[in-house]
Amino acid sequence: MTPGRAALAVFFDLGRIASLGAFFYLIMDMVVHWGVFRYRRQEIGAAATVLLMALAFDAVVLVAFTAMKLESDPAIVVYALVGIAAVFGFERWYLSRWDAAAAN
Repeated sequence: MTPGRAALAVFFDLGRIASLGAFFYLIMDMVVHWGVFRYRRQEIGAAATVLLMALAFDAVVLVAFTAMKLESDPAIVVYALVGIAAVFGFERWYLSRWDAAAAN
């Protein structure tokens, strides 16, 4: 077992770990749908309507899940927000270093 998984197992029960996974999955799914819609739709022949509907359905599920978790376990929503912000922040930092290295 990796240290990250061990820490999750110590601090959270399985329901909370699953909730974190659901938040991360829904955000990731929405980012992928948006990326395909914006950058690859014509190239791969994806229907804009299908992509936008998938994005809307993900958003509805995310809002409902967040509202439900805010009532039952608000701390897990905060943990998810912090974790997602950390992922986006690290990605931005990493890609900016990669772009700067390519420019040199």
